[in-house]
Amino acid sequence: MPKRVSILGAARSGCAAAGFLMKKNIPVFISDRCPAEKLHAVLARNGLSAVAHESGGHSSRVLDADVIVLSPGVPSEAPILLEARKKGVATWSEIELAFRFSKSPYIAVTGSSGKSTTVSLIGSIVEAAHISGVVAGNIGLPLISVAPSLAEDALVVAEVSSFQLETIDSFRPSVAVVVNFLKNHLDRYPSENAYYDAKKNIAKNMTKEDHLALNAKDLRLREWGDRISDTTCVSYFNGDVPGHDSVWLEGGAMMGRARGRVRKIMDVSTMKIQGAHNRENACAAAAAAQAKGIGDEHIAAGVSSFSGLPHRLEFVAEAGGVRYFNDSKSTTAESIVCAVSAFSDNVYLIAGGRDKGCDFSIVKGPIARHVKGVFLIGEAADRMHGEWSGSAPILRSADLSEALLHAARKAAAGDVVVFSPGCSSFDMFKNYEHRGEVFKRLVRERLTGEGLQ
Repeated sequence: MPKRVSILGAARSGCAAAGFLMKKNIPVFISDRCPAEKLHAVLARNGLSAVAHESGGHSSRVLDADVIVLSPGVPSEAPILLEARKKGVATWSEIELAFRFSKSPYIAVTGSSGKSTTVSLIGSIVEAAHISGVVAGNIGLPLISVAPSLAEDALVVAEVSSFQLETIDSFRPSVAVVVNFLKNHLDRYPSENAYYDAKKNIAKNMTKEDHLALNAKDLRLREWGDRISDTTCVSYFNGDVPGHDSVWLEGGAMMGRARGRVRKIMDVSTMKIQGAHNRENACAAAAAAQAKGIGDEHIAAGVSSFSGLPHRLEFVAEAGGVRYFNDSKSTTAESIVCAVSAFSDNVYLIAGGRDKGCDFSIVKGPIARHVKGVFLIGEAADRMHGEWSGSAPILRSADLSEALLHAARKAAAGDVVVFSPGCSSFDMFKNYEHRGEVFKRLVRERLTGEGLQ
């Protein structure tokens, strides 16, 4: 147990970690780069006004600790952390802190897209199996807030990001799922391989007693699975891989093989959430459940009952025969592909935000097949326009409100307007939730005759 902890970043997970440690009577020092007024307000809101803190940057006071806990937004190569390493001060992510105080086994999910839906599907399966558990982590609820209070027979279903996995030490899930490796976060990582390597940390401490479920369609994951199969138990989803436990789609059925026995798990027609990407997410969730020994009837019940998450191709409203969908969680080029491909050829797409270095060229073909018009916003608009030129009519908009106005005027009965940014939100919004809520509010204002007529 640490004797004194510094916390870098007073966002959601940082404040949760501080609150937890204070209850353990462990002295805490919070350091954040935001202005003093903002930090004071955040600490007051979280009941942490009495905690020692600094604002406007990270001073050497941070080093007066035996552990530094990082919020996900703080780069692990920040100068103060390089100095900490020289002095031998341990650096942990919030998921490492939570794991060290937990009694329950973890199912951890990472990947470039589909993580939140996959962990939520697993949570639904766990609930259908009448197993005590919690879904937390990068999905919005800090692990430290809930995981340490669970009993040994409960399950922690954790969404974990590459940022959080950079600074783990003993974190060891009993089941880990890697949904995919897609080009992402090149605004933070020097190369694609550096980003993928951070994701691979999820298996850093796993042994043959643990299960690593990988996407069989991803060649990089297949190659990694071959290399790591000597040290952990590797299974696959979205493909039938000989010699390994697998979950895959065959016709209209989800099939599975465990310990050599092949069987039908469920009919995917019973799923409430639509789209090929969601059927693949369901296979990932089923592979995790299969690894934990959860029965097929519970897998089928959990997957079938799950109705989706906010901001993931979420139906908002219909007006004049036009349906509006909020896919604000979309932060990669691949997520735009999934969003527009869920419909036929009747899509008006609103996209753009902060450019993370994604490969937007992969979206050009799906836009040509599915999209009648594109409305671009944010910092990435110029590059998106260049990559997609010629695939569909494209219009630049000053902001989300203007883009929605243009889309609403173009769309006719039978069309859909899909807000799938494919970028991070931080150029114009606090986070993807804020971005999605703004979009939904704008749509509803239009429906009630306010603002966008």
